[in-house]
Amino acid sequence: MECEVCGGRISGKPHLVVIEGGRVRTCSRCARFGSEVREPKKQALMRRRRKAAVQEPELEPVDDYAERIRRAREARGLSQEELARMVQEKESVIARLEAGRMKPDLSTARKLERVLEIELMVEAESGEWSSRGDSAGGELTIGDIIKIKKRG
Repeated sequence: MECEVCGGRISGKPHLVVIEGGRVRTCSRCARFGSEVREPKKQALMRRRRKAAVQEPELEPVDDYAERIRRAREARGLSQEELARMVQEKESVIARLEAGRMKPDLSTARKLERVLEIELMVEAESGEWSSRGDSAGGELTIGDIIKIKKRG
């Protein structure tokens, strides 16, 4: 392996250092030019991968999220500005959510649910398509979904 700073051959374990914002692998002589970065141990990486592999249900906002937010806010006598401050969002975000022009992300929805004591997120539908049987073999194809505009 070659040092990414001097180009010399690295004997032993390379040093991972940050030099002017970039991560580089260096020899022990060139490592002094940057700040050494510790690489995570393989066990920690394996734990993270295993944790990521656990499937959490995909969530989506309820259909009437805008109305629920507005009604709950008004029932508590809060202005959009006050609610925005409570959930640490901009007032314009609250206005857009209440108008239905913006769907809440999971983080914002969770904050609103906690403050307003409402449910905004539900488990997403499976998203599986049922075949109409148009394609050979009875399985759904892209041709079953789209309409092709013919020239002529």
